Amino acid sequence: MARFFNTTGPCNPERHYMLPATRRLPGLSAMVERDQYFVLHAPRQVGKTTSMLTFAAELRNEGYAAVWFSLERGQGMEEIARAEPNWLQSLETRARSQLGLEFRSPAVNSGSGMFAAIQALAAAVAPRRLVLLIDEADTATGPALVSLLRQLRDGFVERAPGLFATSVALIGMRDPRDYLTAAKGGVPTNPGSPFNIKIASITLRNFMRDEVAELYGQHTADTGQAFLGEAVDRVMDWTAGQPFLVNALALDCMDNLVPDRAQPVTAAHIDLAKERLILSRTTHLDALAERLKEARVARIVESVLLGDEHVAYNSDDFRYVTDLGLVVSDRGGARAANRMYQEILARELSVERQDNTPLPWWPWRRTNGTLDFPALVGAFRDYWRENADIITEHLPDFPEAVAHIAYMAFLQRVVNGGGRVEREFAAGRGAVDLVVDYAGERFVTEIKRVRPRDSHDTVRAQGLAQLSRYLDTLGMTEGWLLIVDQHPGRTWAERLWTEDTVYEGKTLHLAGV
Repeated sequence: MARFFNTTGPCNPERHYMLPATRRLPGLSAMVERDQYFVLHAPRQVGKTTSMLTFAAELRNEGYAAVWFSLERGQGMEEIARAEPNWLQSLETRARSQLGLEFRSPAVNSGSGMFAAIQALAAAVAPRRLVLLIDEADTATGPALVSLLRQLRDGFVERAPGLFATSVALIGMRDPRDYLTAAKGGVPTNPGSPFNIKIASITLRNFMRDEVAELYGQHTADTGQAFLGEAVDRVMDWTAGQPFLVNALALDCMDNLVPDRAQPVTAAHIDLAKERLILSRTTHLDALAERLKEARVARIVESVLLGDEHVAYNSDDFRYVTDLGLVVSDRGGARAANRMYQEILARELSVERQDNTPLPWWPWRRTNGTLDFPALVGAFRDYWRENADIITEHLPDFPEAVAHIAYMAFLQRVVNGGGRVEREFAAGRGAVDLVVDYAGERFVTEIKRVRPRDSHDTVRAQGLAQLSRYLDTLGMTEGWLLIVDQHPGRTWAERLWTEDTVYEGKTLHLAGV
C-alpha cells in the first residue's frame, strides 16, 4: 500500500510519511538512564503517542522492559474503585503485547492496585529495568488521580530492578499542576504534593521549516510529485509547523486537489486546502473550538482578541490555554498559536452571529462584481445599532469583544463564497486588523475600543498611527478605522459618527460604533 500523510492515530513508518519520532524530544534517554520520573505534555495531535511508542520500542531494543499504556479507559471515573481496574487492565494488556509476558496484576484492595501491579511487573521482568510510559494521564480525575500519583510517589522511593519502575513518564495535554488543581476542586496544588518527584516537565515542539520540507520530500521520493518551496513556506505561514495541520494540508493536496502526480503542489493549493480544512470541521478543529465554551479559555482568548496589554501571563488559566496549544506568547505578547488557529478561533466566536445575520439586503456589490465597502461599513453600523443588545446577551463569555465579533460575523456573511477575511490580533497590540479580499480588491479595517478609563482622543490617535503602519506593511494607502465607544451612558447619536482624514499620505475613514 502506498504511504500517505497521517492525521488519525499514531504513525507507522511502513504506512505513513513521518519523521524520526523522538527527534523533537532530546534528553529522554538520559532521564531513563538516571532512573528519573518526568512529564511530557503537549497539545492534541502533535505526535506524543507516536513518539512514546517509538521510544518504548527503542528502549526495549536497548534491554529495558519498557511499556507504553494509556489511562484513557478510566476517563471521567473519579472513584478509585472504578478507575483503577481499567488502568490495570490496560497495563496488563500492553505488558503482554509489548513484552511478550503473561502478566496478571495481583488481587489487592482499591487504592493500592497500581502500586502492587507495578511491583509485580518489576519483579517479573527483573533484572531488566522497568520503564512505564503512561499516556492520557490527564484523563485521570478527582480522588483516583491523586491516588495514582501517590502510589507512584511511594514506589519512587524504592525504585530499582525487581522492586518498582525505575523510570516513569506521565504523558498528556497538560502539566499535572493543572489537572491536580482540577482534582482538588480548583484549589491550586502545593508544589510539593503529590507528584514532587518529577525531574522535568518537557514538551514536544512543532516541526521546523526544514523538517516540513523533509516530510514532504518523502512523498516526492515515493511518487515523484513535488511540493514547491513556496508551498512549504505557505504551510509554515499558516501552521507554524503544527504537525496535524502540516499533515492535513498535504493529505488534502495529495488526495483531492492535486491527484495528478505529474503536477507539483503550489502555494495556491495550500491556501485552498487551508480553507477546505477549516470548513470541514475535523475532529481536531472541533475539539479546538469546543474549548471556547470554557470560561477560563474564553477570558484569555478575549484578551488576546482585543489586544489587551494586561493579559494574566502568570495565571493558571493562561498556562492552561498554552498547554492546550491555543495560544503562544513571546516578547511580542500573546497570540493564537498559528494563523490557522487564529482564523478558526475568530470564525468560531462569530459563527452563531454569522448564521443569525440576515443575507445582505443593501446594494453591497457593484454592477461590475466588486465590493462596495463603504456601503458595507455603513450597513454594519445600522445593523449594530438595531441588534447590539440582543447580540450582547448571546455572547456572555466575551462581554468586551461583542462589537468585534459582530463585525467579523457581518463581514464573513457578506464575503463568504466570493472572497475571504483575514484577521490579525495579539495581546499588547490594542487592536484587531481585518483584511477583506474580494474580486481582486483588498479592504483593511482596524477596530479599536475606547474603554471607560480611556480618552477618546488618545485612542483615535493610536488607531490612526496603527492603521497607517499596518497599511504600510500591505503596501496600501486607504483603510477604515472603527472605534467602539464603551463609555457608559453614551447615546447612539454620540457613538455613531464618521470622519475622513489624510494621515501620513493615506486616506483613512473613521467611524464610531
